[in-house]
Amino acid sequence: MNKTSIKKGLKGKYLAFANKNRHLLPNFIIIGSAKSATTTLRIVLQTHPDIFFSRMKEPKFFGKNFNEGWEWYTSKFILGENFPLRGEASTMYTSNSKKYRRSAKLMNIYLPEIKLIYIVRNPWDRLVSQWRHRKGRDQNTPEFNSITTNKRLGRLLVGCSMYYKRLSEYRKYYQDKQIHCITYEDFLSKPNEILENAQLFLGVEPRSKDLLLENGHLPLENKAGEKGRVYVEKPKWDNEVKEAILQKIRPDAKKMLTYMGKSTDYWEL
Repeated sequence: MNKTSIKKGLKGKYLAFANKNRHLLPNFIIIGSAKSATTTLRIVLQTHPDIFFSRMKEPKFFGKNFNEGWEWYTSKFILGENFPLRGEASTMYTSNSKKYRRSAKLMNIYLPEIKLIYIVRNPWDRLVSQWRHRKGRDQNTPEFNSITTNKRLGRLLVGCSMYYKRLSEYRKYYQDKQIHCITYEDFLSKPNEILENAQLFLGVEPRSKDLLLENGHLPLENKAGEKGRVYVEKPKWDNEVKEAILQKIRPDAKKMLTYMGKSTDYWEL
């Protein structure tokens, strides 16, 4: 990542280009979280005739790929020029990686009117799933029980499960009416309702029944062992490690659930 381009971006150096190409840029973004059915949500929503998603699954532009430049980013949406809604889904926008610590501010400078969708999952389940994903992709990934001692692994896995903390960064720059939160559990248990609400939030005529697969099942994508990754079993964790992690996660989870209007015991933690 080119730090110079980020610094220029934070000073609004590329606003002229962004304003000129506003008709091509996204007007909504799914910002995460990882391993919470973001790919499934994207696949289902993009079947709506008024919704276009970037051809690149996760551009990660407002962070790691900002140095690729605005022409590169805009090119991902050219085919969606005539769609009322153009979106992308980059789960790293709500990660705890240093490469994305400026994502919310950077995004707001250039896309202040955008709508954001944040889908979250039981933070412990999400954390376990992300570890399996990483281990399946890279066998050198530290073992699960090292999360409390390996700072890099802990920062990533625990950090991505601190939903309210991550969301608070976006709330500094965006109004709550621009943010729509969904839980993974609700998405799987009542997909019609969740999809209808998401479409209403985005401002298109709901077509939930048409979007679902036969028999009302969602296309669960990006599961463990898919896309060339080695299948990794669920780890056997040390109870002390789990409790240490949950002590960090619980307060944040309660704040997030309260924000979403959910009972604080919605997730078993």
